Amino acid sequence: MKILIPILGFGKSGGERVLSKLATELVNKNHDVIFVVPEKKATPYYPTKAKVVTTKQVTNSNRYINLILSMYYMRKCCRNLNPDVVIANFNITAYIVAFLPKKIKKFYYVQAYEVIFFKNKFLKFCAYMTYFLPLKKIVNHEFILPREVNNYVSIVPAGIDTGVFYPNIKKQYGKKNAIGIIGREERHKGTSDMISALLKWNGRENIHLNVAVYLSDIDKRKLENSGVEFSFFPISNDEELGEFYRKNDLMLAVGLVEDGAFHYPCAESMACGCIVISNYSPLAYTKSRFKIDTFNENVIIEKLNEFNQLTISEVENEIKINSFEINKISWEKIGDKFNKALLD
Repeated sequence: MKILIPILGFGKSGGERVLSKLATELVNKNHDVIFVVPEKKATPYYPTKAKVVTTKQVTNSNRYINLILSMYYMRKCCRNLNPDVVIANFNITAYIVAFLPKKIKKFYYVQAYEVIFFKNKFLKFCAYMTYFLPLKKIVNHEFILPREVNNYVSIVPAGIDTGVFYPNIKKQYGKKNAIGIIGREERHKGTSDMISALLKWNGRENIHLNVAVYLSDIDKRKLENSGVEFSFFPISNDEELGEFYRKNDLMLAVGLVEDGAFHYPCAESMACGCIVISNYSPLAYTKSRFKIDTFNENVIIEKLNEFNQLTISEVENEIKINSFEINKISWEKIGDKFNKALLD
């Protein structure tokens, strides 16, 4: 089949990594997969075997006019390529896909409930209305959408590259004092909240905190003033990220929104042999004693205390639980599931 994936541009987000990986898996299954993207954002950050077709991009007008023109050129390109299947992945591309000819199979791969990311009421409304468009929804978590629009046809979570994210088989589980956080600038990612919870924990004096990717000046000063030992790691690729996870005994992978949704730091930490405290999947699907329902500072502190009291055999059992769940989401298995959803 010829499968098109229109996007507004390639970037570094976890969601875009998922699209690049899924496209590669579909190519491996002998589909002709093409990203349709405006010409000035057409270089993939994450490698993919899919083709890239660029569309005209106007940048000398009002930004809303630019967006409308980009949508027009993308829709025109998609129609001219005469695809069998088109997959939307963002609220704007959902509108592009919805207005393509009826003969095309149209899907909406939902990786986030995008309404919560907008402050403007009109933009919230536009995002919400996409869930009523005549597109077959594939979601990455069964409860990611509100009940009234949660009429999905398949659940396909993101996958994990187990060749990059794997445990250190020589690791000795003893002191349990290295705790890691993937820092993010966005408020809803909860980096500052996790650090605040950690600084209220009585066991903080005996740990070394590792923070990767992002650490604000405010949080850095908080850590310095608290006396907690910490290190910061700028990450430039997945290999460095995998090495970072393997430095830690425990990872805090907690956020403020979308409880239960797929979360890369949660999954990658599990794959790398860490104990993980998280309100996200895939930990949410396990019987782990460290999964939590939602962000709650007191609950996080309770889990930190529980972690501190684990025996070596309990640590090994927890890691075994995590490993079993990670084995279900290798990219090959996720690709099979996504392919089946498109063919049904």
